[in-house]
Amino acid sequence: MQTIYFIIFILFAMYIVFTWNSTKEFETIISRISFVIIGTLFISLFTLVLFYISKIGVVYPKEEMIGQIRKIVLLVFIPINGFLTLTQLASIFAKVKNDMISKEELSKKIKIFAIIFIVLIIIECIYLKRFQVDIIEMMNNMKK
Repeated sequence: MQTIYFIIFILFAMYIVFTWNSTKEFETIISRISFVIIGTLFISLFTLVLFYISKIGVVYPKEEMIGQIRKIVLLVFIPINGFLTLTQLASIFAKVKNDMISKEELSKKIKIFAIIFIVLIIIECIYLKRFQVDIIEMMNNMKK
């Protein structure tokens, strides 16, 4: 379990560093901090919703396992989802703010981002279901 928490720590550190670096074009430190905090809250809520969607059909042997697995899933996937989305959004916001992108290019980038985002949601829901099953099996094997 310590290995999992160490990996989670590394993921969060990388997520914060990459997101912070992608906001270097923002005007103030307050706007950078706000972007990271609000973005992380949004990604956390989003990941929680994906967890509950992917939980449908997964059989938990014990009710208390749901809380443990939810915590692990959230701690692993929040930085991954944040890295995939917030760094890209920060880049788009910076280009818009600095007038480096036309409205047509912005529209195109947003459409591409939305398509990729939807595909990632579908893939992640499938993966999260398998991830939960694997963690249940791992926890059952640890008890034996």
